[in-house]
Amino acid sequence: MSYDIFISYRREGGFDTAALLCGRLKDAGYRVFFDVEALRSGRFNAALYCEIERCRDFIVVLTPGCLERCQNEDD
Repeated sequence: MSYDIFISYRREGGFDTAALLCGRLKDAGYRVFFDVEALRSGRFNAALYCEIERCRDFIVVLTPGCLERCQNEDD
């Protein structure tokens, strides 16, 4: 399946907002990639990068403090 929109978010703090956006966009007729619905197993990061490249649009959900973890090398 191909998607119109990819939603990027941190599970901690951003899941509820991302899920709400996903639902509203789907109701409006968009095909939305939402990882908890579309990815079941396998190479998670590789699959994400592939889907990002296929989507026309990309939405980033930034919640307070969500970028602090980016300082960690393993993030």
